[in-house]
Amino acid sequence: MAKWRELPAKTGANYFTAPPAPSADIIDTADRKKVASDGLSTSYYSLPSHATELRHLISQKGMSKSRGDIFKACYRLGEKDGTDTLYDLNKMKFFIQDLIEMHERGEHL
Repeated sequence: MAKWRELPAKTGANYFTAPPAPSADIIDTADRKKVASDGLSTSYYSLPSHATELRHLISQKGMSKSRGDIFKACYRLGEKDGTDTLYDLNKMKFFIQDLIEMHERGEHL
């Protein structure tokens, strides 16, 4: 949903404009190579040979901090000492909203 911002009034009138639309490259996630899938195992699920921890996968995929935090919270869902499943679900929800806002601003996800 577009967010509207008010511009300074000119001669007493209010003027509104939509925020600039992200470029088609960002909307189409051109920063990531599209891979065809036949519903079976696909190359985007292959692990790099050096990957021994989630941080390696996050780095390999070039994830933003928010995207990486979602990935980690999803992987450990309910396993973090001192927290419950709802903690991780709320963390994912928070960072998903952050990704949506980043997408709307045209930032790298």
